[in-house]
Amino acid sequence: MMKKSIFTLMFLAVIGCVSAQTLQFEWNGTVFNEGETIECTNDEYGYGELIQHMGLRNLTSEPMKVLIEKEVIQDLEGVTNSFCWGMCYGPDTYVSPEAVEVLANSLNVDELSFHALYEEEVYGDVIVKYYAYEERMPDQRISIIVRFRKSGVGLNETSSVYFGQPYPNPASSIVSFDYNMSGSNATAVVYNLVGQEVMRQEINTFDGKMSLSVADLNDGIYFCSVMRNGQTFATVKFVVKK
Repeated sequence: MMKKSIFTLMFLAVIGCVSAQTLQFEWNGTVFNEGETIECTNDEYGYGELIQHMGLRNLTSEPMKVLIEKEVIQDLEGVTNSFCWGMCYGPDTYVSPEAVEVLANSLNVDELSFHALYEEEVYGDVIVKYYAYEERMPDQRISIIVRFRKSGVGLNETSSVYFGQPYPNPASSIVSFDYNMSGSNATAVVYNLVGQEVMRQEINTFDGKMSLSVADLNDGIYFCSVMRNGQTFATVKFVVKK
């Protein structure tokens, strides 16, 4: 019985070592959880390229050769997404051709960045999931989701949009928004944390208040975007908790 118990403990210890996280995404002192979504609105150079800089930490005592892979969750016509890892790759590259070495117990902050280049007069959200893994162990990977968001109006759009914060927040059955807008009617589109559309509702320009039933939504974080003619004018975040 004692031998069996010792063997079981050893087996669990081995499993724990194998499944232990060896890499983590972080930036400016913030550590991101597995699969966490972050929002990027950083038009760093002022010409429509949103850039999310990122660091990658090796949590082990050995250097690692690491690859980056991307998965496009939500695309948008007129936007190209890409990433840099050691060097910058084009939008058609989904896995970095070359691995970059991350030293033992070290943070690489110089070589990793995620990009979304918007054409002029294109607005809205692009959502991309990025993975990092040691090239010899592709199944042991970490991930982070970046929601690139460019909000605004086109030059041919003379209307203005104000979309207030949701209330109550968190919401259990109904969430409401006050708004003020001119021009044609718009559409409210609700997305979950991974960018999947879960609801949409037309917004009448003159009503001034919109309510959404969230009774059928799971607990969690959601984004409500106001869209008109395929462009996103405003986005607010709300929480469903029952």
